[in-house]
Amino acid sequence: MLDAVDRYLDELGVALEEPPDPPSPDPAGPEISSSLLEPPETTSPNSTDHSYRGRFMAGKEAEYQASLEAYEAIYVYPSNGHIEGMSNCRKFAIFAREKTTGEVKVMSSACNDRWCPMCAASKAAYAKGSTQEYIEAMSEPRFLTLTLRHNVESLSSQLEFLTDSFRRIRQRAYWKRNVTGGIWFLQVKRGSGDGCWHPHLHILIDGNYMEQHRLSELWELVTFGSPVIDIRRIHDPEATASYVARYTARPAKMADMPLPDRIEVIESLKGKRLCGTFGNAKGVKLTPPKIKDGSTWQDIGYYDRVMVQAASDPLARTILFCYNTNRPLSEQQFEQFTGHPVNVVIEPLERPPNLQMFLDFNFKKG
Repeated sequence: MLDAVDRYLDELGVALEEPPDPPSPDPAGPEISSSLLEPPETTSPNSTDHSYRGRFMAGKEAEYQASLEAYEAIYVYPSNGHIEGMSNCRKFAIFAREKTTGEVKVMSSACNDRWCPMCAASKAAYAKGSTQEYIEAMSEPRFLTLTLRHNVESLSSQLEFLTDSFRRIRQRAYWKRNVTGGIWFLQVKRGSGDGCWHPHLHILIDGNYMEQHRLSELWELVTFGSPVIDIRRIHDPEATASYVARYTARPAKMADMPLPDRIEVIESLKGKRLCGTFGNAKGVKLTPPKIKDGSTWQDIGYYDRVMVQAASDPLARTILFCYNTNRPLSEQQFEQFTGHPVNVVIEPLERPPNLQMFLDFNFKKG
């Protein structure tokens, strides 16, 4: 299947080949087969918007609209930070070259809003990798789900009770004897039958074997009447990590909810943690680190403009090649494309405040 770059150039009738004079001692080199957009889960074979924002948005349009409509209902002014942030998220993006190494990266504006599906996808991709590594390090990995008995209480009340109940069960002797650590994730949805809120916790636990009926009795005790739990051995660390990581930043599917429910979810979860670690998992990082980069980055050109130029300009395709294959862009190629000497300080491209270096949030071991 063609990847995002191949599809884009194919639509323009341009064959994507390895660029001439690749900036590497190895002239053979791998073909350009990886997507320009990272993580790759954000691309869609049916996407027709080849802008940087469009590549992140592909497949998430309904979630984006649902979240934006909820924010517009909650906040009166369009200039509200949530609305403004999501509306402008990833609209600005440039290719940049590290002056010393020649490495090519994308610098982009991102809102990092909890309910932005574009940012949530990046966070989930990062969390998946670190979670999978934790699971693979366990000797007896297990997946535990804790639920509450359905009731008509507000979502906010149920979330508070669920959190308190989880704290209480971790204080019980049976839990302490058998659990050495874990990671928890919150999921929120409406019950399909009675229409009540149904918040529950997915927990990856490390430790000794625990009988389901003993855990059920313990959970019923600390919740004063909710015996339903599920615990099973994890056989596929990658699939399990992928399943739970989606909840690190987005615990509910907004597109499936009517507007009043979306508003209640956003307001009930404001300021609340959506995931966490305990015991021997405390060192596991579920959110991407803040970027602190003292390198010198030189603006190459706007991302969307380089993509368009790639249809006819071999140098633009070389930039894509370097970005996809992690090969350096030479000083000569930089100068030829930009028209600026590599050692001359020029005015950077116009950019919004709080620009971030876009990182590949696909977790890499080692």
